[in-house]
Amino acid sequence: MTTPAEQTVLILGAGLTGLAVAHFLDRQGYRVTLLDHPDWQDGYGLNATDTAPLQFGRYQAAWRLLHSIEHATSSQLDRTVPLEFRLPDGRITAYQSTHLPGALQWMTSLFSFHGLAWQDRWTLFSHLEQIWEEAQTLPADLDNRLADEWLASIGQSQTARQSIWNPLIRWLTGNELGRLSATMFVQQLSTLFLGRTMDARLTYLHGSIKDRFLAPLKETLGRQDVQFLSLTETPILRFGPDGFSGVRLHDRSVLQAQWYVAALSHRTLLPLLPERLLTRYAYFAQISELEILPQVAVEFTEHSTMASPRLLLLADRPFQSLTVAPSGPTEIRYRLSAIGNSAMMELDDDRLTSLGRTELNLLTPEIGQKDPPSAAVNREPQAALSLKPGAALLRPIQQSPMGNLLIAGAWTDTGWPANIESAIVSAQRCADIITRQPA
Repeated sequence: MTTPAEQTVLILGAGLTGLAVAHFLDRQGYRVTLLDHPDWQDGYGLNATDTAPLQFGRYQAAWRLLHSIEHATSSQLDRTVPLEFRLPDGRITAYQSTHLPGALQWMTSLFSFHGLAWQDRWTLFSHLEQIWEEAQTLPADLDNRLADEWLASIGQSQTARQSIWNPLIRWLTGNELGRLSATMFVQQLSTLFLGRTMDARLTYLHGSIKDRFLAPLKETLGRQDVQFLSLTETPILRFGPDGFSGVRLHDRSVLQAQWYVAALSHRTLLPLLPERLLTRYAYFAQISELEILPQVAVEFTEHSTMASPRLLLLADRPFQSLTVAPSGPTEIRYRLSAIGNSAMMELDDDRLTSLGRTELNLLTPEIGQKDPPSAAVNREPQAALSLKPGAALLRPIQQSPMGNLLIAGAWTDTGWPANIESAIVSAQRCADIITRQPA
């Protein structure tokens, strides 16, 4: 049995979230051990082979982490991309943030955005202006209302909701307007688009999650006194009257530390917890009520060096978005994706590929004039977190009822959807709890 030394932390999970916790604590002088298992993945678009997500400027925690670990040449292929919408009539329009100070930024950006009809722009501007001037306040019951209903109540037409707001929020959160809480909609739109010009700027990050985050983090931690243990069997978590007491491995040895961080998806964490914790603490029991949304994506790879990175949000189409990005020096990858669409998930791979080719030829006619690109179907069972009314109350804070056990992950309570920013914010909060409190 190992004996806990001064300032020791044991982290379950060496995905992006766990590595980020280790990185933050290592810089504070803590002795960190990371446990990894082949079945422990972050999900929510944060697994090793996932393409690095488009980054808003407002994703401050993710940018800080990226800048602290990246090599000088890592970002040379990164590109700023516009936020484009394909309307039901086939027109393509882009939202552009203007470089003006304060409220002038969102005012000018809103009025110059032709994706919304003039009446929708004016009613939205009037509503925002009244809140800005404190002549009106947001309703207190937003978390109990659907985003679609709230938008209709402030004068947004059905066309605006279907053509702009639904594709946008579906891409941001994975949730449809008709299932999303109004609170999350307001938080996302105000945080990303009503602040600085840089907040709404989208950047394409070249490479995968492994290339940009996981590998640099492991390289950085490998140069320090951080221990990695790869497991082949699921460990047993041990709890005592005073909290978390250790992790028992398959060889019967027990690892102990002063602090424990579970940097796992909630579906991975729950089976590790003893039944008595689930029945005694609502904190753990309500985690089982969280709902996840699956994603299906069809990717086409073409031999070319000509395409620029691109994001196109789609209205009234089988797929919800198209992203275009280099996947190598001479390859371009076209990715069509749909989240939370049960009908799409039920289609077999051949049908999805056929449907994807039809959509790709419609959206990028120039592809149809060349040799058919190779195709692959990817299914991700844990792509987004359901954020329906009331779901925010189910997301746990990082401090668990067991004093020395912390919970990290994109699915925890961070104020963000389950995305890269949420994962890193949760990791930073866990590190802050540990560094600010004695064990």
